[in-house]
Amino acid sequence: MTHEHCAGTGRTVEWTEGIITRTPKTDQIKLPEPGVLYWARKLADQHATWTPTALADNNDPLHTRVQKDFGATLKPLLRPHHQEIARRTELRYVRFAKVALDEHPHRIYYVFPTLSGPKVVVQPSPKRIWQLAGIVAGLFLLLVLVSRILS
Repeated sequence: MTHEHCAGTGRTVEWTEGIITRTPKTDQIKLPEPGVLYWARKLADQHATWTPTALADNNDPLHTRVQKDFGATLKPLLRPHHQEIARRTELRYVRFAKVALDEHPHRIYYVFPTLSGPKVVVQPSPKRIWQLAGIVAGLFLLLVLVSRILS
């Protein structure tokens, strides 16, 4: 380019800069899906100490079990995705006991591991919950019946 004022020549340089950010996609998978009651999982989230594990660590005693029990479910989820740059997989597990005693037929005891030792959480049994629901429904019907008779 010629500069009119001094008749000099030079170049003009233009720089364009861009920043591409990628928000990581997070998928939460809760296994096993069937068979574990919703409130048992919630109790485990609230009370238990979960242990982290890595699928890549073959020395982890849980590795073989996870591969056997959940390998078929996890395999399609661990395939590389289109335009994927990196991936981090975190796995955690907790083992707990669900105890039903003949001496306490209307209670279920859940025993969770914690850092300070086992923690026992007592919940009503499903049979007790149905009994209470039946009593509440019966009282409601009785109130409706009485209100109709009185009016």
